[in-house]
Amino acid sequence: MNATIHMTARDTEIVQALVQKVRLFAQRQLADHWWNGELSNARRRLKRLAGNGLLARITVQARPIPPLESPLVGWRPGQPAPDFGQVAYQCQQRWRMRPTRPCTAWIATERGEQLFGGVRRGELKHAMQATHDLGVAAVWLRLKQAAPQWAAAWRSEDLLAHTRRGEKLPDAFIVDQAEQVIWVIEFGGGYDAQRVEAFHKDCVTRELPYQLW
Repeated sequence: MNATIHMTARDTEIVQALVQKVRLFAQRQLADHWWNGELSNARRRLKRLAGNGLLARITVQARPIPPLESPLVGWRPGQPAPDFGQVAYQCQQRWRMRPTRPCTAWIATERGEQLFGGVRRGELKHAMQATHDLGVAAVWLRLKQAAPQWAAAWRSEDLLAHTRRGEKLPDAFIVDQAEQVIWVIEFGGGYDAQRVEAFHKDCVTRELPYQLW
């Protein structure tokens, strides 16, 4: 391990996000969001954080994430159900010409989790879900730009896994100051109509508004 480095506000923000908000970031996502696209500068600093045992670099097989500017659908209790087939079509069409390829990504280590408080264990448990997890990370980054209060109030699937043991969890919840859920967030990936409908029905049953990205 290298000599301890001075943690900048940016360093802290990145490690905390990987500990508390998302499972991983692609190196390109980090460079674009925190280094204005300067990949070499991003790589240099990330290596320093890895040398201090806070982050780990991994290679995953993933599809490039399409641009995510806004949710495909937003729904509140009492509103009509969306057109599940149309939503599924949008989910699937955005992956055209985006084949799976090796992707350099970064995760928090167990030491990072111990220092910043969270649920990471220094490994990606479900490597086959890397594309989905990178999509979730892209949603969080978009909210951080457009609605930073939502990014701060984001509670990840892993943090809340204990609340629904044995059940499918959404990717994230947005909570209020009392930690009550005010929005459900889901990255639709390449969902088909059946899966979109199942997600919708779960939120209907729980009377929770959602955004499906």
